[in-house]
Amino acid sequence: MRSKTIAAMLLTAGLPAVSVAAQDAAADKGSEVSKWSGDIGVGLLFKRGNTNSDSTNANVNMARDSEKWRHTFKADANNEKEEDPDTEEYNRTDENYFASYKLDRKLGEDAKNYLFNVLTYQKDNFSGYHYEASYAIGVGRRWVDSDRQTLDAEIGPGYRIKCLEPQDSYMSCHDSEENAIARVGIKYELKVSDNTTFKEDLSTEVGGDGADTRAETSLTTAINSRFALRLRHLLESDSSAPAGTNETDHTFSVGVVYSLL
Repeated sequence: MRSKTIAAMLLTAGLPAVSVAAQDAAADKGSEVSKWSGDIGVGLLFKRGNTNSDSTNANVNMARDSEKWRHTFKADANNEKEEDPDTEEYNRTDENYFASYKLDRKLGEDAKNYLFNVLTYQKDNFSGYHYEASYAIGVGRRWVDSDRQTLDAEIGPGYRIKCLEPQDSYMSCHDSEENAIARVGIKYELKVSDNTTFKEDLSTEVGGDGADTRAETSLTTAINSRFALRLRHLLESDSSAPAGTNETDHTFSVGVVYSLL
């Protein structure tokens, strides 16, 4: 019951700030900087021959930057099925879902410093956990801000839940690891050319049970105003991974991206 209550608190912790941001957005309505932008990426891989497998991955990136607030939403999904040569049946070998919402409150006239709060949720059926969720708040600063590149760095405290006992639902949990964390995040974006953009998004949550790291590296090249090709590498690491699982996972993908501008 305690885990369920804390999980609900994690989901609602950012709602007051979101409400304030919505009021601020109404005041900024009509301004170009207050519009949402983003993209949807999809990758497919089908193997036939010595190994028969089907894999799909999809990711969503959305952002909204206004005078006082900056919103960032990310979601990922990865699935893979591989054929058993003996039974000729397809068994799932990878299933991973991730989502995060981050809200920054800019400070000062130059808006380089900001307060942030971020909520994350991950469900990986092959990680040894039923799900993982965290919430963190803190301070950040945009160290580099130009037409060609940006660099943000931030740090703050938070709380993390790792559900150990498998459940059918997405939030209930009867056995969990819960502890305070320190979150460090770095985000870098470089416009390599008019058509190509490099991005690095790194976050680490350090707690009493170890450190969780997520690093996403991507290179996106535009085909036209709506479509682009994206090369992406995702590293996920858990220094205290359960027995029988690896500490680090690497996911490489090449896919088509559709811009939602």
